[in-house]
Amino acid sequence: MNVTMAKETFAWKARDIHGRELAGSQVATNEDEVASVLRTQGLYITAIDPEPLLQAETEVKDDIMTAIAQKRVKQDDVIAFCQQLAVMLETGVPLSESLDALMKQTKQKEFRDVLEGIHKDVCGGDALSKALARRKRVFPRIVVSLVRASELSGTLPMMLERVATYLSRERKTMREIKGAMTYPMIMGFTAVVVTSLIVAFVLPRFAKIYEMRSATLPMPTKILMGISDGLLGTWMYWIPTLVAIIVAGVLWHKTPSGRNFYDWLKLKTPVIGPMFSQLYTTRASRTLSTLLAAGVGVLDAIGICRDVTNNVQFDQLWTEMENDVRNGHPLSDAVFESQYVPSYVASMMASGERSGKLPAVMDRVASFTDEELESRVKSVSAMIEPLMILVMGAVVGGVAIAMLLPIFSMSKVISGV
Repeated sequence: MNVTMAKETFAWKARDIHGRELAGSQVATNEDEVASVLRTQGLYITAIDPEPLLQAETEVKDDIMTAIAQKRVKQDDVIAFCQQLAVMLETGVPLSESLDALMKQTKQKEFRDVLEGIHKDVCGGDALSKALARRKRVFPRIVVSLVRASELSGTLPMMLERVATYLSRERKTMREIKGAMTYPMIMGFTAVVVTSLIVAFVLPRFAKIYEMRSATLPMPTKILMGISDGLLGTWMYWIPTLVAIIVAGVLWHKTPSGRNFYDWLKLKTPVIGPMFSQLYTTRASRTLSTLLAAGVGVLDAIGICRDVTNNVQFDQLWTEMENDVRNGHPLSDAVFESQYVPSYVASMMASGERSGKLPAVMDRVASFTDEELESRVKSVSAMIEPLMILVMGAVVGGVAIAMLLPIFSMSKVISGV
């Protein structure tokens, strides 16, 4: 007796060979059938969601909830969740009971709401990967892909440990980058605030004293007085102009041309540019190693690397790599041509492809580039800190000296000569 499997409608999103985003729907028996049809059309799949009409109300609710959770759920909570769930599954606790226990012991309300939604989905018959995919603002796409691969191979506990390790390394890397950028930002903000307070409040008082005494002012003091008078007298013009420029810059950043410029600037800025190139190389190597070792398809792994680098300049590399894979060429061919990835990374990739040990080689590459990134971050910090001190000292000190120069001839000022 032939059994006909029920078909349902799947919504899908994909990219073509030029990197353009496409979307549509397909009637099929399962996600694999949809993926097979799309791949025969030369498309790279980014998302497949079953029964979009039946799930619309639930997804809207989840989107609202996860939008809030994105801002408040900490990555530490996600890492702890993966670690604890892995231990519970390893000891034989069923998935639904594990999720229920973790939900009850979670103190943060937003993350508890996330776990409650996952628990309901799993108890309703959904796979864990599908439940996580609905909370994509909380769980990165790489986590969903790894969990989906482990469900097919029956290695969910081990894969959750791998996910926790991956996220921990990513957290460490981002903390290093943020630490290197925080100090100069604080110093620059402090210099601007201090200088503004001096020019706006302190300098006018000194100006009145010098004016009353008819003091002869040095040229630096005259320049500083002119700047102060100009800023205070035209604030109703330059403040709205400054706000308009900032708003225009933010809006332009969201356009393709603006995004391309900012991403190019991020990679080409002296001192900081090489640090970001190293960061993207490290993240891509680590992601590629983790995904390929878990059995994720090469094209899917490349797409996730596109997400974790999140830079238009690097998108060209992933597009060329996807085309090479479809045409039967090695991954390393595109890397050799990239101006942002070190040549030794391409050489090691080529070696890994020839030996059939690409995941292990990429793991070594990730470890090596991570150490180089850490060293580069320390070098950048060591370079920026004294530079910022010099700049801040020159600005604030220059303002103070220009303001106090007439006092060096205090006797003439007092006598009015």
